[in-house]
Amino acid sequence: MNLLRIGNLIDLSFVEVITLNLLIEYGKPIVRYTLYVIVNELIQSNKIDLEKLKPSDLQNYELKFLQYTQKKEQTNSALSTSSFYNNLTNLEKRGLIKFNRNYKGKVKTIEPTPLTSQLLKYLLQFLMNSSVIPDFIQFDEGLTEKIKIISNKEHLENIMAVWFSDVIQLRLINLFKTLANEVFILSKKDNYEHYSKTDLMDVKTSEIHKKRIREANDVFEMIAVPNYRKNANNWDMNRIEVLKELHRILRHDGIIILVTKADFPFTEDAAADILLKNYKESILDTIFDKKELREDLEKAGFIKNKIIEYQSCVIGFGWAQ
Repeated sequence: MNLLRIGNLIDLSFVEVITLNLLIEYGKPIVRYTLYVIVNELIQSNKIDLEKLKPSDLQNYELKFLQYTQKKEQTNSALSTSSFYNNLTNLEKRGLIKFNRNYKGKVKTIEPTPLTSQLLKYLLQFLMNSSVIPDFIQFDEGLTEKIKIISNKEHLENIMAVWFSDVIQLRLINLFKTLANEVFILSKKDNYEHYSKTDLMDVKTSEIHKKRIREANDVFEMIAVPNYRKNANNWDMNRIEVLKELHRILRHDGIIILVTKADFPFTEDAAADILLKNYKESILDTIFDKKELREDLEKAGFIKNKIIEYQSCVIGFGWAQ
């Protein structure tokens, strides 16, 4: 079975997501019209107090949004039954809800399928990972200062950034440009044609062929892995095999930096713990403790390893010699 991607759900409407959530919450088959009434009431009742926003304090684009929402508020935004029933038909075709029909073939009640809760969980994890955004600029600046102190290097001749994830963080590419004369990137991507030429200006790309990085031995002054993870399986190599290759291309006085997530405790609040549990499951592959990170570096041949905690991250520093 193919892995589920967020793109597979791109046409799922907000009304449909609300409907699925209410079906899970209700816990048993529900009459179709009753479900329509509940969804409609929920849509009408959950409002943000726009009066608390002071137009004089808003920029032009914010004023446009305020005017848009106020106009919508003046119109009837209630769902029609035909539109809602059409949404239900779409969900049934996707296998996300089940129609229970009477002897005449008419829909009597509706209930979720076993897929429903898993889908909502997946969407929640995606939204949590993409919307809980810390101040990355401040984080990057603080971590950069830590790296300079620990590595005792103010500016580098070259640096390679290695991505274990599917997404390349262009903001870090631009940061690396300020730290080194030459920036290389290594990722699973076959090409970079669709990326901005400005972002990748003067950036060189590397690749792995038959489990070997294209670059020669003892080339790089620093290698950074911003999203180191346990089940990498990049380039048909496990994470230790990749680390060993990175060790090979690192200079004798070079340093590698692995950035991972730190584990975190749960609370005694049931609702908060559900959110934390979902978030933890979504990043579980990137959670390391100090011992695990140190062992990885040692297995790959790095010495003088130093592990620190920094703003909910565990960061490993390893020297080639």
